[in-house]
Amino acid sequence: MRGVPSLRALGWLSLGLASSGCQSADEVAPASAPLCGVDTSPGPAPARRLTRWEYNNTVRDLLGDGSRPADAFPADEEALGFSNNATALTTSSTLVQSYMLAAEGLAERAAERLGPLLPCDPAGPAGDACGRQFVAAFGRRAFRRPLGDDEVEGFAGLFRGGAGAGDGAKLVVEAMLQSPPFLYRIELAGAPAEGAASVPLGPFELASRLSYFLWGTMPDDALFAAAESGRLAAREGVAAEARRMLADPKARELVGRFHEEWLDYDRVLSLGRGKSAQYFPEWSPEYPPLMLEEARAFVGHVVFDEPAGDLTTLLTAPYTFVNAELAAFYGLEGAPAGEAFARVEGGGRAGLLTLGALLAFHAHSDQTSPVHRGQMVRERLLCDPVPPPPPEFDTTVPKVDEAPTARARFAAHSEQRACSGCHVKLDPIGFGFEAFDGVGRPRQLEADGSAVDASGELTGTDVDGRFVGVPELAARLARSAQVRRCYVTQWFRFAQGRAEAEADRCSLESLREAFAASGGNVRELLVSMTQTDAFLFRPVGGRP
Repeated sequence: MRGVPSLRALGWLSLGLASSGCQSADEVAPASAPLCGVDTSPGPAPARRLTRWEYNNTVRDLLGDGSRPADAFPADEEALGFSNNATALTTSSTLVQSYMLAAEGLAERAAERLGPLLPCDPAGPAGDACGRQFVAAFGRRAFRRPLGDDEVEGFAGLFRGGAGAGDGAKLVVEAMLQSPPFLYRIELAGAPAEGAASVPLGPFELASRLSYFLWGTMPDDALFAAAESGRLAAREGVAAEARRMLADPKARELVGRFHEEWLDYDRVLSLGRGKSAQYFPEWSPEYPPLMLEEARAFVGHVVFDEPAGDLTTLLTAPYTFVNAELAAFYGLEGAPAGEAFARVEGGGRAGLLTLGALLAFHAHSDQTSPVHRGQMVRERLLCDPVPPPPPEFDTTVPKVDEAPTARARFAAHSEQRACSGCHVKLDPIGFGFEAFDGVGRPRQLEADGSAVDASGELTGTDVDGRFVGVPELAARLARSAQVRRCYVTQWFRFAQGRAEAEADRCSLESLREAFAASGGNVRELLVSMTQTDAFLFRPVGGRP
């Protein structure tokens, strides 16, 4: 549909929406006053573009199209470790072109299935009544809210321009898929009470926050109904919907994705043949997808199937999930024959930190990386960022043949004053991972036949001390209040799509208290997230 003038008139790539398309102040919104006080503003509420993953999920649920067109889009930039951070979700000319091509293909395929959605014969004329009914019904789902009268009129005009009702519907679908209300989550509803610093989200805005937070996709019919009926008007109704949604398989996928991005092990798929055949001859491009499946099975089991469902189990569980091929690669016994993944213990396993995907990615192509593994723990689990090295410093990785062990090869970091300030916080943690090689396999011997030294030390934390091996490290981290606070913060960043702000202090403290009261239960943390002021309100003047 290249060159159709109606697209620009309908607001393509413009965040200025017609006022009648926004919910009014007297529509249903969370009735409870902000827990942090009416004079307290929650953090910002920026417009959030759909990520590639969210786009694929949304067109799947909106159109029944599982072709994953967003896989061909430019990669989403990340901020604070997550791909859904609003500050990084910019729009380029290349992405605009990708949206147009995707919309054309999706609309073409959807036209073959639009019959049940059209209130008239697809082969008949594109009548005005038919167009208005179709635009209102389809637009409510595509824009995740009811359309205003002027929006209905604009798209109905496009419908009438089709050669027939079916062609008109295809033009509407193509246009809506390129419109800001589809591509962005824009929160404009409501007006503040006099003197208030925050505004309750409109019911459909809140439904979208729930669905993209817990599912990474658009609301389902039940959530739309909850928004329309007023069941989201109180915190209790929001919590009830959150619990319902957490019982859906889409929530398991979402929770897995959070952990993948948080600890960066989703990037294992980029390794392919990126391991040295000389030092890791057994490595194959077949293993990264299996390792990611292992991680997803493990996280899903702990969070949704284990009675505790807690952070401690995520960090310390002495088991993993493998199929026969991956078990053979790791040298583990007890896996079933075939492709099925099953729980297997042994091999020095300790939850997330011993997942093959995490260990293989946080390593070099020809050896382990105490620096990368230590940095992952320091920054992602302890929320203690380490500044990058100055550009004038040599960051060349020592060659494997320079010394028989990683501890000896990386000793220079601690000996050079310019480097030691940072590496003393990283390397002693990373050395504790040395019982696992650069492709995630447990080992007891170094290449020269000497015993692996997996001793390490935590410093500058609330659980300082020496440890030997990842299980002892994980046990310390599981006792750490700093780790628990960091885990809550990471989920907050993921849920809100932004960094925490000073205005979020009350919301974060309420989350930390609720997480502690639940014994560290992850599902309860997610429900608690939906009860915070940061989730239920936006600041006055915080419009995109």
